Amino acid sequence: MLEDYLRAVSRLLPRDGQGGGKREDIVAELRDEILTRIEAREHELGRPLTGDETQQLLRDFGHPIVVAARYREGPQYAVGPAFYPYWIFAVRLVVLIEVLASAVVFLARMVGGASIAQALAQAIGTGFTGAMTLIGFATVLAWLVERKTIQIDYLNNWRVRDLRFLDFAFLDWTDFREWMGKMDTTRTGDMSDQERAGRQAARDRAFDYRRRYRTWAVRHGSAGRGVAMMVLGGFFILWWLGVISFGLTPLPLDYAALHIDPGALADLDLAALKTLLYWPVLAYAAGLMALGALILAFPRGVRLRGLMDMVMGLAGLGIAAWLWTLSPVGDAIRVHSVAAFVGRIAAFFSHPIPIPLVTVVMAVVVSMGIGGLYRAIGGLWEVAFGIPRYPGDLS
Repeated sequence: MLEDYLRAVSRLLPRDGQGGGKREDIVAELRDEILTRIEAREHELGRPLTGDETQQLLRDFGHPIVVAARYREGPQYAVGPAFYPYWIFAVRLVVLIEVLASAVVFLARMVGGASIAQALAQAIGTGFTGAMTLIGFATVLAWLVERKTIQIDYLNNWRVRDLRFLDFAFLDWTDFREWMGKMDTTRTGDMSDQERAGRQAARDRAFDYRRRYRTWAVRHGSAGRGVAMMVLGGFFILWWLGVISFGLTPLPLDYAALHIDPGALADLDLAALKTLLYWPVLAYAAGLMALGALILAFPRGVRLRGLMDMVMGLAGLGIAAWLWTLSPVGDAIRVHSVAAFVGRIAAFFSHPIPIPLVTVVMAVVVSMGIGGLYRAIGGLWEVAFGIPRYPGDLS
């Protein structure tokens, strides 16, 4: 029994030269220690140990996996105490995002004609699956960081300016209740002076909170932008790969149930279009995540970030140009003058229901092109002058 135990430990020990010396030396040391414990126990009982007693003694000594781990180098945990606060923050942020995504799924399914039970079930299923997947990714990332496989410079060189985005990740029921207290103007006639003063204080706090962080939406902090790029890019890639579906209606779409007028796009093969766009879009989303990681790793690398931004902008502009000219949707959405573009937009606002799919796709493609051009020009500015174009990156 002892030899079987030591054989199991030996198989789990690090190879020679990777920790506590050679396997044979470690096994010999363990054998001597266990035999010493057996002899002491037999001397205490005045008789040899039975098989069950020997097995219990080996259990008390430790499982072979645990015993062998004592002789391994490196961390013996997935998320250590130094990195745990970052990991739990990421988990909380993921759960918050998944709750919001589940709410969107619920509303989308209800608009699509599903019953409340079906919409709720799909929303809960999507939220749970997505949260578990992203928590797994966060744990793997923490494991790599703990072992120095990935270096994140931002964790050591963070800036006070970038900490403002943390407040949004830690919004809770108290913040929501204070906001509701500000919005609720009913039930004041039968309130005492103390209750009325408390209600007013809640309103003031809600107002101050909103006012305090109003500037944050304009002054882009590099950390918040980097985290947003990584999170949104990760969600999109998981959806694009089919890992998570968000419970949305699968292809082909039921346009009538969604109150959409497909127009000239009625016969469009969405699956074929996705096949054509599969790798370019996947590469773009991966580039977005890489840019977010670059911002976190090198928050002051203005020119490097500008170069990446310029590449991403040109890539987005290229995808938009292909959709406008050569793609299967090009003939349907393309207009040849600004007046025609404005006319379609005006018609949409005049009769928004059913939603004209051609106009929506046209607006999205034009927005992609303008956004890509803006990003490319901004990246060129940063590369040329080394000056960040966002006020939040100045210090």
